[in-house]
Amino acid sequence: MIFSFQETILLLEQYKYIIFFPIAIIEGPIVSIIAGFLVSLKIFNIFISYIIVLAGDAVGDTILYALGRWGGVALIRRVGPYIGVTPARMEKVKEQFDLRGRRAVTLSKLFHGIGMAGLITAGSLKVPFWKYISTCFFVTIFQAAVFLAIGIFFGGAYIKIGQYLDYFAAATFIIALVVILIIVLRKYKLFSRA
Repeated sequence: MIFSFQETILLLEQYKYIIFFPIAIIEGPIVSIIAGFLVSLKIFNIFISYIIVLAGDAVGDTILYALGRWGGVALIRRVGPYIGVTPARMEKVKEQFDLRGRRAVTLSKLFHGIGMAGLITAGSLKVPFWKYISTCFFVTIFQAAVFLAIGIFFGGAYIKIGQYLDYFAAATFIIALVVILIIVLRKYKLFSRA
């Protein structure tokens, strides 16, 4: 997060919704919890907060998709051969995204540690934008409501919640790395099922 939790709360208290939208684009989940906390203190309106979270998340998801769509292909071409990503393999992955694209996008939205990479990948694989953004928005409708509710009911513990989100993101990232490592080792027969 760019700002500390205390700085974010002070910014939101002082500038209210003007600063809330740009922060929601950058850091949706924790700022949604903080907004819920401010709703519980009667500083923010719940309906306005919910709409801003939805809009901010949609803009953020669009930016990540655009990065993948118009920047990801060149990056993958440049770096791909060094990490085993060939055009043939990308085509296979694209087929999986075509078959299970909504599931892949949904999981990317739900697991914060790998979320950004998954959303950028969707763009680089040219998943149809309407399919991508409608899936993201559907997940965000529920996710934003849950995070706002957490903030409303448990807002005083926002620092601990932020730490747990960081731990969750780190754990998700580590698990993803271990799975990738096992797949690579099995592929090169350096590791087999016993």
